[in-house]
Amino acid sequence: MSNGGLLQKALEQQESQANSDGADLLDKIAMREGIQGEIPSASGEPDSVSFIPSSPKDIDLKKIFLALGIGGLLPTVVMMWFGVYLIPDAIPITIVTPLVTLASLVGVWIYLGIGLPVQLKIGKIAGRGVAVVPAIIVAISYLSMLLVPIILGFLFVGDMSLGEVEMNDDGTEIEIKIRQNGGSSSAVDAIVEVGSWTQTMPLKIDKSDGLGDYGKLTIQISDIYTGNSLPDTDYLLRITVDGNTMSTILDGNHLSRTIDDVQSLATAVLSDDDDNCGSTNDCVIGVSLIAWAGLNSNSHPGSLPLSEFNLSATLYFENGNVAIDYPDVYVNKTSATWDSNSGDYGSGQYDIGDVGSELPLEGSVVDPGLGEFKYIPKDQWEESEYGCYYFVVDVTQSEPWSAGNQIVSHTSHYIYAEEVVEGDGPNQGGGGSQETWTAAESC
Repeated sequence: MSNGGLLQKALEQQESQANSDGADLLDKIAMREGIQGEIPSASGEPDSVSFIPSSPKDIDLKKIFLALGIGGLLPTVVMMWFGVYLIPDAIPITIVTPLVTLASLVGVWIYLGIGLPVQLKIGKIAGRGVAVVPAIIVAISYLSMLLVPIILGFLFVGDMSLGEVEMNDDGTEIEIKIRQNGGSSSAVDAIVEVGSWTQTMPLKIDKSDGLGDYGKLTIQISDIYTGNSLPDTDYLLRITVDGNTMSTILDGNHLSRTIDDVQSLATAVLSDDDDNCGSTNDCVIGVSLIAWAGLNSNSHPGSLPLSEFNLSATLYFENGNVAIDYPDVYVNKTSATWDSNSGDYGSGQYDIGDVGSELPLEGSVVDPGLGEFKYIPKDQWEESEYGCYYFVVDVTQSEPWSAGNQIVSHTSHYIYAEEVVEGDGPNQGGGGSQETWTAAESC
């Protein structure tokens, strides 16, 4: 055999060995990485490489259980205990919880790199196979977290009890939670009683929060209201379901809305400026008006921040002549509004009731001695002569807050006069005059 023939044979043998080693290496890579596809052979023809799932040892068990604890169990615990504070009432927790669980499962699955079945293709992402053992561990863990509470709920149905009793945001309804862990979502009759008011309502235990399963009943406050609960008239709530009676005393602040005490005050604003008073030492340049409306007390009326009423205020001069006819004021809870008449009567708005029942009735001029409060100047009065003035404040409410739309009223009286100022020395003839505004019992 020629040297050329021996050399050619050696080269062919070396190439065949290289191709064989390369194929073995690709097979090992495919088995390790879980790749399925076509790999070209030495001759250029595609060879099929079958998928072999990743070994369970590729994902450490410690990593799996750590991911399940933080990414799986922790969100479940948070939803169980704090879901009531995190989720608005308008969104059912029965919907949110499965969504959170699903998001947690997806996150844990991706974090561990468990993979997707080879048959699955999402867009350009093709499944490369699933790590079987980690997948089984994760699946069993999530099924347990979902099924165990359900099974326990069926096996251990709790006793029915009266839960939270709260007022809604706009102050029109009382919302009552009836709790029963594992209770049925089928409707049952609940007999609700408040005083002489009685109504049968359907009750379903179809909601859940961090405290457990519950159903909700709603009562219109206007339906049960018969007068102020404060200071000492309780509203007793009784609920009977299947012979089981639950009761509680309703919050007196929620059920005290009737104005039963009104007060009025007119205070003169004095000046010693010659431009205002001329030869008079001190003179009245305006008046500040204040009203109070609320719960009867030993001093000023107590605050009723949930009340609704209309207030009229008028300053009269002797024999019913109007001096100041203040615009009608509408009070809804803590907001008082009126027509400011382009600033003649202040801003037209005032916050009332949170701290006290005082309602300043502003004017157009700021008095430094009164802070930001504006008084009504005398040149805006319809009557400004010396004599007796009386300030009348009337409050009216519609039913049920006031039976028969009764008027609660208060009148205060004042004497507007000019007085001679006596001289300081025994032989002095006098010190001029000054104007006074003095409270009186009547005119």
